[in-house]
Amino acid sequence: MIVKSLVSLIFALVTLPACTAWPIIAQQPTTPTISTLSLPPTPIPVATLPPTPAPATVPPTTTLVPTPTPNIAEVNFADLSPYHRAMRPEFASDVDQVAAAGATHYYIEAILDFPSGDTGGEVRLMGSEQIRYTNTETTPLDDIYFRLYPNLPGYGGQMTVSTVWVNDQPVMPVLEADDTVLRAPLPSPLLPGESATVTLDFEAQLPNETQGGYNIFSYSNGTAALANFYPAVAVYDDEGWDIDIPPPYGDATYLDTALFHVELTIPQAMIVAASGSVIDSTINENGTQTLLLASGPMRDFYIAMREDFQIASETVDGVTVNSYYPPELAEGGQLALRYAADALALFNERFGPYPFAEFDVVATPTTAGGVEYPGIVVISENLYGQSGGFFEHATVHEVAHQWWYSLVGNDQIDDPWLDESLTNYSTIFYWETFGGPNAGESVIEGYFFGPYEAAQERVGDRAVTGPVSAYTEGEYSAFVYGKGPLFFNALRQEVGDEVYFDIMHTYLTEFKYKIATANDLFAIIEQKSGQNVEPLLETWLEPR
Repeated sequence: MIVKSLVSLIFALVTLPACTAWPIIAQQPTTPTISTLSLPPTPIPVATLPPTPAPATVPPTTTLVPTPTPNIAEVNFADLSPYHRAMRPEFASDVDQVAAAGATHYYIEAILDFPSGDTGGEVRLMGSEQIRYTNTETTPLDDIYFRLYPNLPGYGGQMTVSTVWVNDQPVMPVLEADDTVLRAPLPSPLLPGESATVTLDFEAQLPNETQGGYNIFSYSNGTAALANFYPAVAVYDDEGWDIDIPPPYGDATYLDTALFHVELTIPQAMIVAASGSVIDSTINENGTQTLLLASGPMRDFYIAMREDFQIASETVDGVTVNSYYPPELAEGGQLALRYAADALALFNERFGPYPFAEFDVVATPTTAGGVEYPGIVVISENLYGQSGGFFEHATVHEVAHQWWYSLVGNDQIDDPWLDESLTNYSTIFYWETFGGPNAGESVIEGYFFGPYEAAQERVGDRAVTGPVSAYTEGEYSAFVYGKGPLFFNALRQEVGDEVYFDIMHTYLTEFKYKIATANDLFAIIEQKSGQNVEPLLETWLEPR
C-alpha cells in the first residue's frame, strides 16, 4: 500500500546511507489536461491520534434512472492482442490464461475537460465503460456491485452514473454505502461460468485538493491524478460482495485482476504516465489527443499527467523503466529512476520476474510518501529534494508492491499486513545489496523496531493482523509497517535465505494474479520449511 504517516516518525530515527553513485470540473472548459499525484501530512504522535470510527455499510440511498442508450459502441472482448503488447513477450500468454479463467475485461472511454486559464475550477471527467464480467463463483449472482472510489471520504471527488445496461437491457441501479457503491441488478441470475456485459456512462469531478486521504484523485499543482477514476467491479469473496467503506487512511482498493483497454482524450500538451502501455495515439483537430492504453493482468488502472513532465528511462531485464518528474525536480527524478531500476532488477532475481513491458515511477503532490498501483507507483514530490534516506526507502517499498499487492493480491482493507508488512520487509534485501554492510540492520532497527517500540510505550502492544479500521493512523503505521516486518525477519533468520526465498517464489507462483489469504502464506511457509509457524505468529503477529 501507501508509505505514509510512517514518514516523519521513522525518518527522525535513522538516516539511511546512500552508498552508490547515481547520475543521476465543472465549468465549460475548453480542453482537457492531466497530471500526477501528492504526500501525507506529518503524523501526529501515536498517543495523541484521535480514534477513527470503524467503516460501516450504509443502506441503499438512491435509485438511478438509466437513460435510453449507452454511449459506448459494442466491444470485441475476444481480441486479446492489445493486452499482449503490454507484456514482456515471454509473459504474453499470461493474458490468455487470466482471460480463460474469467478475468473481467474493462473497455473505458474517458475525456478530460480542464478549466480554462487560471480560473482554478475543477477538472471534469466524462466516461463510458463496458465490462465483460464472468461469474467465477459457485453460486448464481443476482447483482453486480461497482465501487465508486471517487465518492469515498479519502478521495474527496464526486462520481455520478447516468446509464447502466446489462446485456443490452437498461436496468435500475441503486446506490449504496453513502453513494460509494452502485448495485446493478441483473435481468436474470448469472449462473456460475456465465458472462454478462455491463455498460455504464459516468462523470466525475476532480477536486483541486483533498481535505482527507492522500490527494490521489485531484488536479493540483499542475498534476492530474486519476486513482480509480472508473466504476470498478467489487470483489465477491466468502463473505459476499465486499462493499464496506474503508477508512480515509490506508489502502482503499481490494480488487480482482482484470484486463484494461482505455481510450483517453486529453489536451495535446499533456504528458501521460499510466498503468500498462500506450499502444496507439491520435491527434485530433480540436487540439486534443486520444491515447489508446492497454494493460496486462492488473488489479486497477492508474493515470497521472501534467504538461511539463520530463522522462528519464532505462531498460532492466527487458522492462522499460520510466521516471516522470517536473523539470525543477530533475535531480530527484534521476535518483528515482536509479532506485526503481535497481530495486526492480533485484526483486526480479529474489522473488520472480516482473511480467509487464513497462514500469513507471512518478513524482506527484500526494500527501503519502508513496502509493502503489499496478505497473506504476507515485512518490511524493516533497521527497525529491532528498538523496537517499526516506526518498530511497519509499521508492523501493513501492517497487516491492509490484509483487506483494499487484501480482499477489490480498484484502488490503481487512488484511493489510499481508502486503504492507511483507513489502516493507522486502526493502531489506535492497538495502543489504546497495546500502552497505550495516544498512539492512539500520533499517530494521530504525524503521521497524523504532516505531514499534515507541508505539508500545504509548498504547501498549497490538496485533498486526487487524483490519485498517482497528488502528488509528499512527498505530497503523507503527504496527503494520513496523512490527509486521519483524515477523518476516524472524522467519528468515529461522529458516535461512535459501528456504526464505523458496517460500517467496512459491507464494508468487501459486497466487500470481490471484488473491491470497494469511492462511495461504502460512501453509506455504510450513510446507517449505517443515516447521510449525505458530510460535512465530504468536511472537510477532499477536500482542506480546
